[in-house]
Amino acid sequence: DEGIAETPAPPLLELYTAQQHEIERLQKLLAEKETQLRSQQVRQQNQAKVLQETTSQATRAQVKLRRLATQSSAASTIAEVEVAMKSLQSFLSTVSERALQAQAQQLLDAATATYAKGDYAAAMDHAAQSRGLIDMVMNNRTRKASDPRQAMVPFQVPIPLRVRNDSNLRREPRDSAAVMGVLKKDSALTAQAYQGDWLRVQTDDGRSGWLLNTLVEVRVAEP
Repeated sequence: DEGIAETPAPPLLELYTAQQHEIERLQKLLAEKETQLRSQQVRQQNQAKVLQETTSQATRAQVKLRRLATQSSAASTIAEVEVAMKSLQSFLSTVSERALQAQAQQLLDAATATYAKGDYAAAMDHAAQSRGLIDMVMNNRTRKASDPRQAMVPFQVPIPLRVRNDSNLRREPRDSAAVMGVLKKDSALTAQAYQGDWLRVQTDDGRSGWLLNTLVEVRVAEP
């Protein structure tokens, strides 16, 4: 055994110091996690508040539209949306934009059909819904260039939709967000607002969450 030296045990003070550093590291990590949790809770509370305000705004706008639903006001509203549609068609570039434009056109056609039948309130509703999708495309194009974070924007009039295929309803507007449930194909829902390419929707059974706009299509009743 001659020539083999034993490694001395570390002094107790060094062990104590190392343990203290590990405790401090874990305490710091725990504090960070608690801060993240509180931040997430605040975001969810703010989102719920914004959604309530969005729903109230949409309801007030819909009531106002119906009060203004005369033949001349309906004709003027439809004409304004037709002009916006022509402007939109000049710069469509993505699959999402083209899909939204097609659905906006479907709503605009419904507005024209209900106007011809003398249902001016429904005509104004459809025209406002069409304009909401047109504005979504235009606003997203502008916002993506200037503000990648983007904010939730309410629709003036909620838009009736149905799900194209079985799709995940997510808690927040991103692919990695928690899944709140699966919506079956053709499930009816209503879009209340949008954030980027995501729609804030409410199902017929009262659930609320987010879906990509490419996963849904407009639901228009026969005039």
